[in-house]
Amino acid sequence: MPDDYDFINARLKVMRTKLLDGRALDSAAASGTYAEFLRVLSETPISGDLVGATAPDAGLPELDAALSRNLFETANKVLRMADGDARAEISVLLMKWDLVNLKTVARGIIAGRSQDDILGSLVPGGSLKPSTLQAAVQSGDLASAAQAIALSGHPLARAFKDAVAAYAAGSRSLDLEVTLDQGYYRHALRVSRNTSLRRYLSREVDVTNALTARSLRGGSLNPALFVPGGSDIDTQGFARLAGGDNAAGDMTAILEAPTLEGSELAARRVLDRAATDASAGDPLGVGVAIDFLRRKEQEIAKLRLIGRAKFYGVPTEQIRAELERA
Repeated sequence: MPDDYDFINARLKVMRTKLLDGRALDSAAASGTYAEFLRVLSETPISGDLVGATAPDAGLPELDAALSRNLFETANKVLRMADGDARAEISVLLMKWDLVNLKTVARGIIAGRSQDDILGSLVPGGSLKPSTLQAAVQSGDLASAAQAIALSGHPLARAFKDAVAAYAAGSRSLDLEVTLDQGYYRHALRVSRNTSLRRYLSREVDVTNALTARSLRGGSLNPALFVPGGSDIDTQGFARLAGGDNAAGDMTAILEAPTLEGSELAARRVLDRAATDASAGDPLGVGVAIDFLRRKEQEIAKLRLIGRAKFYGVPTEQIRAELERA
């Protein structure tokens, strides 16, 4: 397979037509019952992965498994299209889910959550094998979890070990998570050869630093919590924002939102625009994959939200309001 994006992007453009648009999601949200929601979903391209979710005694775990299976298969289908440097770049995008899963494992162990609960919260689609994540969860403590990840030889194994050490030094989850972020973006930016991918990742770094700066306001500044690699926020800017200075541009909404939920919503919208811009600005490169994978992740997240709401009888208008914030 050639190491270019002509074949990959042609396939992705077809796959994008099968994503559920706003009208399809609204139809799902407007369904009268959970059973009707499943019927609506069975008439979409996701129907092939709904086996088990529509059984008479099935519930939310079966729906979650079906949606997870669909995301996993889609992500791996994209990866299988690529070879050479293109495959390495797309792997970096999928590895973002590994970053999320490692944070989920660490948070769960710290909070003392059950193994089943932690495993049920993991997002499929990354490059860490399920057996590796399961071994980390079953290890019971952070140090043993880090050892389980190290045995896999995964690119984020060293970052996870460093993150565990950072937590041991100060018992702060923020130290652990930022250390993981630093490791991921260090690896991702090193792998990235494509300008649009580096630009998108730099935007993610800026958003990460803005969220961290917001969380530090009113407390003491720790320069070690800065993630290098952004385009708009440097170390000095990070210190100013954490100290309470106003931001410029897209970062303003993230830093000035009155609630954490509002900040996270603003952050998602910044990255949505960045992914769309990547596709429009790099139609012959990795930009199309950036945008497609983000849209697919959003589709699954919104279907999870609708499914839970229908299962518990949440009114349709409330669901629509939640979708606006998703």
